[in-house]
Amino acid sequence: MSNDSERNSAVNAAATSKVYHAKFQDLSAGAARKFYRGGVRSGEPSRTYAQAQKMLNKVPPSQRAGTNAENATRNIRDYLSDKDASHVKPHSKGGSNDPSNIKWENAKDNRARGNKDMSLQEQAKLGAKWHVDNLTGAVKAGAKATPMGAAIGAVTTAPFSMLSNGLRVVRGEMSEGEAVLETLKDTATGGAVGAASAFTITTVATLCPPIAMALSAVSPALLAVGGAGMVYEFFHILENHKEAVNNYYDSLTKEDLKRLQEIEDELTYEHRKNLDFLAEEDAVNEQIKNRSCEPGIEGAAKRYLESVAIAKSLGAMPNNSKHLPGNSQQGFLPTNS
Repeated sequence: MSNDSERNSAVNAAATSKVYHAKFQDLSAGAARKFYRGGVRSGEPSRTYAQAQKMLNKVPPSQRAGTNAENATRNIRDYLSDKDASHVKPHSKGGSNDPSNIKWENAKDNRARGNKDMSLQEQAKLGAKWHVDNLTGAVKAGAKATPMGAAIGAVTTAPFSMLSNGLRVVRGEMSEGEAVLETLKDTATGGAVGAASAFTITTVATLCPPIAMALSAVSPALLAVGGAGMVYEFFHILENHKEAVNNYYDSLTKEDLKRLQEIEDELTYEHRKNLDFLAEEDAVNEQIKNRSCEPGIEGAAKRYLESVAIAKSLGAMPNNSKHLPGNSQQGFLPTNS
């Protein structure tokens, strides 16, 4: 799998990750009442809008987040279904209904405390639980986003892997079976990258509302970047194919030229050997022609022996000389070539 595919899978998964934190105006009248009246006794004035907004903000960010407003408000309702607006300092002892004196607490624990002050240990426990609930909600949101991220990563990767590996089959670099296996591997890797990106981005954005807002703002730009990246990857694959084909034919040309050069060198070597042999033969012929010719049979025999010696030095032997016993012809033939 190429770096281009990994990047595109991650960008597209990020661009399609949706995290929305509920705003107060998203709440229905019934849901908003809990923030206005939670922990407020009958006959006492409701909290102001600003105070009610603070009460909403006391819900962990991940527990008031969703993929849209409806989903986010439902998560708030589910989170608060078993919780009371618990006073740190009891109302009966002068504790106010201001959000600074209120913590969302399990209803059973709140009612079991009665009119006692909430101890520092209990406050610390609620603070720790707030962080745990926030992290748990974020991880759940990330897990829900993972399948979609995996699907987007796989869809982003598969066609480009098919194109790239198909061209490798055309070039003879792999078989069709190997191309199928490689495409499946790339698609799985792309899905894993998309899943990891969706999980990480969704989890972080769910934990931190400003990041979620920034993600929503840049999503159109990310989609554009992802689209541009896919176009670039397409042409990059084609360019790589073109370069690979050119390199292949260049290598073939170089091999052919090398082979021709070897043949030419061999022919040149043989030609030079022949020229050297002919030159040596000419010198011997001159030597033979310039020999002194003594008269008589003794002189002829001497010349014959000299010719035999010269022939042997050239690698030739007398063949069927009519002057030798048992020979009907005369001449010299090479004993080897």
